[in-house]
Amino acid sequence: MKHRVLFAGIDGSGKTTCLNLLIPRMESKYSITKIGNCDPCTYYRGESKSFFRRRYYSVIERIRPISIKYHFHSLFLIFNFIYKLLVSKYAELSTQSDLIMYETDTLLHPAVYINYHLPFIGVIHAKLKFSLLSLIFGSKNNSSIFYLDTAPEVAMERIHRRASHINAHENTRDLAKLKKDFEIVQEVALREGYAIYRIDTNNRSLEEVAREVERIVETKMANRPEAWRAVTANEI
Repeated sequence: MKHRVLFAGIDGSGKTTCLNLLIPRMESKYSITKIGNCDPCTYYRGESKSFFRRRYYSVIERIRPISIKYHFHSLFLIFNFIYKLLVSKYAELSTQSDLIMYETDTLLHPAVYINYHLPFIGVIHAKLKFSLLSLIFGSKNNSSIFYLDTAPEVAMERIHRRASHINAHENTRDLAKLKKDFEIVQEVALREGYAIYRIDTNNRSLEEVAREVERIVETKMANRPEAWRAVTANEI
């Protein structure tokens, strides 16, 4: 059975870095499909293959700065999420990969960030929003979400180090609010039986975090449910 590995956390928590560190560590054993801020690509034993002949996602990314300049960024984000969702579903159905790894999860992340970009959505109860997203997200039996728990101050240091455009919500105050929202959504997801593994990234290098994720995924792939439950108890 294909297994989905997804990363969640506020901006600057290290989702992209951890995924990029994890793939080279595991592609010698498993074929991996990466779904992130580019078109899907499959990795196996040092070789990579793109799903599409043309770089469709690069066209989407060209629209991002235009949406910010002309004040339709919220609409762009909704379209971008739908696009990513359709692409990921296509990749899941068409690939024979052992692991499908998402740079950003499709459950916790949209449930949290939709409140920031569309504040009126905040009136909808967290459980209802979660239920709607879980219908789209799919089965919880073959998915593992890794929540990278990061203090807003640490996240901002990483954001400044990456030397790229800083978004409006990438400040200590907003990241603290988003982190609090993540806590709420996680509680709902855990009660619904989703496998969420919480890893503190504040005093650890992202290389160490990637090794921890690798250990947990290896345990899952080895079909050792008793060890998997033990890991869950320690991580949450």
